[in-house]
Amino acid sequence: MGRKLVETKRRIFHLILGLFMVFLLDQHIIGVYHLVAVTLIGFALSFLHRKRKIGIIEWILRHFGRKTEEDFPGKGAFFLLVGIILAVSLFPEDIALASIVILSIGDSISPLIGTRFGKIKHPLSRDKVLDASAAGFFLAFMVATLFVSPLEAFIASFLSMMIESVDYVKGRRIEDNVTIPFIAGLSILVLRIFILT
Repeated sequence: MGRKLVETKRRIFHLILGLFMVFLLDQHIIGVYHLVAVTLIGFALSFLHRKRKIGIIEWILRHFGRKTEEDFPGKGAFFLLVGIILAVSLFPEDIALASIVILSIGDSISPLIGTRFGKIKHPLSRDKVLDASAAGFFLAFMVATLFVSPLEAFIASFLSMMIESVDYVKGRRIEDNVTIPFIAGLSILVLRIFILT
């Protein structure tokens, strides 16, 4: 299976899973303890899969996994859940949901558009394109306004997409599934405390 096709399917899965988590959390069907339990189960299955291949996990990884994650199968989904847990644990519900929306949409739409339609080289990344980041920002901002004010959604989406565009710091890859919801939530919280009060 081609690398681009796998990456496209991976991003679509990321988008659907993230928005599904937003729905479940918004409807109070699940909470942080459920998320922690699922994450721990996923981590255990990843560990077991490295020792002995598990059929369904092997199929999932073949369709959605990256070659660079063979030492940690399911790494992307694991850190997506960690980012969601972080947002739910640290921030009020409306901020947490907006942060997860920004993570789910901004981090998925930007590369999906970039691989096909992006034209303008991003000044902060060797792999990404500016027009795709702008599209990710705009869509994340629009949906985030369902949970927070337009100003809060704008600032959080803008800062988060700036973070999303930076691949490495001091030679180490940034795990944007964790940094995006943290930066989004923190920026809204700071805005409320110091500016909007």
